[in-house]
Amino acid sequence: MENLKFYGILFLFLLACQQIEPNSGSENVPQSRVEELRGTYAPDRRTDRVEVALERRGDSLIFSGYTTVAAAARSLDSLVEATPGGVNRIRQLPETNGYGLIRVSVANIRTELGHSSELTSQALMGTPVALLDEQDGWFLIRTPDRYIAWLEEGAIVQVSETEMDEWFSEGLFTCAPPQSTVYASAEGGRIVSELVAGDLVKVARKDSGRTKVRLPDGREGYLASGDLRPYTQLATPDSVSVAAILETAFEQAGKPYLWGGTSPKGMDCSGFTKTAYYLNGYVIPRDASQQVHAGEDIPLDDDFSQLRRGDLLFFGSYRDDGSERVTHVGFYLGDGRFLHAGADNGYITENSLVEGEPDYAEHRRNSLLRARRLQEGGQGVVPIDSAFSAVYTRSSSR
Repeated sequence: MENLKFYGILFLFLLACQQIEPNSGSENVPQSRVEELRGTYAPDRRTDRVEVALERRGDSLIFSGYTTVAAAARSLDSLVEATPGGVNRIRQLPETNGYGLIRVSVANIRTELGHSSELTSQALMGTPVALLDEQDGWFLIRTPDRYIAWLEEGAIVQVSETEMDEWFSEGLFTCAPPQSTVYASAEGGRIVSELVAGDLVKVARKDSGRTKVRLPDGREGYLASGDLRPYTQLATPDSVSVAAILETAFEQAGKPYLWGGTSPKGMDCSGFTKTAYYLNGYVIPRDASQQVHAGEDIPLDDDFSQLRRGDLLFFGSYRDDGSERVTHVGFYLGDGRFLHAGADNGYITENSLVEGEPDYAEHRRNSLLRARRLQEGGQGVVPIDSAFSAVYTRSSSR
């Protein structure tokens, strides 16, 4: 009798295991499919997202998360429907069209929400952004270079599409010098805001010496009239001027290296090249590993004979699978010299790739991977006005 009880209990135990075992692996197929969709629609989460997690609850398999790609959302809907017990809690962002204008001179954009999170990029006053999501006083935004990251609500003023159109109508100007100041009165007094090169303001009234301006959030003040330049002169360039871009780049020499920086206050390597192009009318990709896909490839040889002044040089290493890992970028100056913002130097400076030169950077020479030439109309080289208008005149989801 005892044996019968034992075998009966054992039989029930094995039966329970058989019922649990299929569920334990039942997530593998849909999880694998989610990974495939992520690789197809959002291979670079800096510019698009498929953030979906699976959770088993009894007989239900819950799909939760979000995507910024409409085609991915449709594929995920089909996947959930085809999954036994599938429950769809996936959001397609943005759920409503929301827009914002940067209201501070330089806004710090972070990889994840929270002030302690990594500084991943920056945006200048007056820049339009798409608002994709909101959590705990932070917005998930998309910038004109399609970068997706988090920004605290205090750095943004929310606007409608009509208000955005009004902002980019007549009377929009940009700050021309590296820095300027908006004062409460024409005589000076209280500081309303600082400005950096590339910030945008609306002119309310022109004077010979001081001009009254309106900031994106409605604040008003005065700054030196000579510090203003029409937005159209900045944002609608005729062509890529290598001479002007390098002149701008040299004006940044000596400024500190700042991881995540893309403003005249401080820059990382790709923030430096991006800023030089931006202040000459073009939006290019944010990171070095993205900029390496812009423009056209230029062959490298030992004496750099194919390179032109102003070409972008890319540095890095090779992964175990043989693929390139691009980690640094700078401007080629000719004669084996380049200008860059390097964490190893701590500031923007020149170095040489020629052995024997006093400022020879051996580790840069050994890690040189590629060279690219950026020209108007080329891949990843977009006039500011076109990049800005794309933020709010059509959906940012593909």
